[in-house]
Amino acid sequence: MQKLIRTKNGEGLGESEKNINLSIDENSGFFESIFKNIRKNEYFNAGVGIISVGALVTVVNRLNSCVYQAVKKNIFTSLEITINDNAYYWILEYIVKKGVISRHLSLKTQMTNEKNKKNVLFSFLPSVGNHLLFYDNHFIFVERSRDKNMISEVNRSIPFENIKLSTFIWSKYVFEKILNDAKLYIEKKEEGKTLVYKSFGPEWRPFGTPKNKRPINSVILPENLNEYIINDIQTFLNSSKWYIDKGIPYRRCYLLHGPPGCGKSSLITALAGYFDFNICTININDIYLTDDRFIHLLATIPPKTILILEDIDFIFINDPIMKYTNNDPNSSSNSSIFTGTNNNNTIKTLGVSYSGLLNALDGIVATEERIIFMTTNNIEKLPPTLIRPGRVDMKILIPYANTYQYKKMFLRFFPEHHELSNKFAKIFENFHLSMAEIQSFFLFSKVDPYKTVQNAEEWVRTYAQAKGKKE
Repeated sequence: MQKLIRTKNGEGLGESEKNINLSIDENSGFFESIFKNIRKNEYFNAGVGIISVGALVTVVNRLNSCVYQAVKKNIFTSLEITINDNAYYWILEYIVKKGVISRHLSLKTQMTNEKNKKNVLFSFLPSVGNHLLFYDNHFIFVERSRDKNMISEVNRSIPFENIKLSTFIWSKYVFEKILNDAKLYIEKKEEGKTLVYKSFGPEWRPFGTPKNKRPINSVILPENLNEYIINDIQTFLNSSKWYIDKGIPYRRCYLLHGPPGCGKSSLITALAGYFDFNICTININDIYLTDDRFIHLLATIPPKTILILEDIDFIFINDPIMKYTNNDPNSSSNSSIFTGTNNNNTIKTLGVSYSGLLNALDGIVATEERIIFMTTNNIEKLPPTLIRPGRVDMKILIPYANTYQYKKMFLRFFPEHHELSNKFAKIFENFHLSMAEIQSFFLFSKVDPYKTVQNAEEWVRTYAQAKGKKE
């Protein structure tokens, strides 16, 4: 192969330049041959095609993502609701009622017991993923997500979840509407009911199904005691401005004391129903309940709620295992309600500290606008520093039943038998019985007043015989 190579001025090149150019021409032929073979190779062409398609798809996806994010940012608005918010379960339940379109569901099961029948209620809620809701002529995109992070809930952990509602920016007012409608839906569902809250970690959550309100006249106390307590609570609820003007903390604490079964817990439940309040109950002996968490719970009590601290005397039981940190139960310097020793003579602190309890009731961190009921069977076991004025506003004795209560109980079941009610009351006039014990006579003869009196007389004879044998 010969080529005539010339310079620009037409002169021939030197020998060395000719050799270089000949080498290039030969290599060009070599590469041209390789390229021809590659073009004829089906596998190579397929690989190049796949890579090209993959690259194109990647570019398109990234472009779509950028366009989507730009559109989403400019024409969509969103509302995020976390699992810690009360509205979380409101929204979940409400959007199911309004017909959310979802292919992924989660199951929530509730057990109820009404009219002697156990019912199982299944609720199908939107699961983790994306869902669509057409609400009030607006499209709402619902995204329920679950984080890998866990949140502490007493002695267990649960996944952190949230719900994101998205809609067009010009329709953002629909968020406020759906939240208000969900709230009204839940309130209507719970209307005429008493809701019980229990503490779960640092927050309050509804416990069980809402309960029917207990009539106040179903709790029979000594004469005029019901009216006295109701009037005091009503006066307190009507006096918020007076408390503020006088610089007095707006809170009320009652201590109900007396033998078990006499109606302390029943009275609180009936009062909650009478004033249309809910109930918060907390176990201050819970070993996972710290001072800070206890104070936080008192500060976040739901509105229109009565807080109950039941059997508060149990935190002061003095036995070889659980006892005061020092010998003076009245000392506010106690670092712990409960302490104990193990084989290694180490101290273990359980529950809220005594000073933490006192500070939560009326210290600097104590909250206002609240009603607290404490109950105890043994008021003498409570230290004076706990029940002094300022911490406890009223100490109310709920004693064993008297003749008035015996008669009222009989007339509640058999309102037309006044003469028999007097006879029934006279049977027990020399006994110290709780109202729970008296009520048991009516459970065995619900429709026969004479049978009830007969059962009472038989009980007295049996009691007298048993007492005579002991003597």
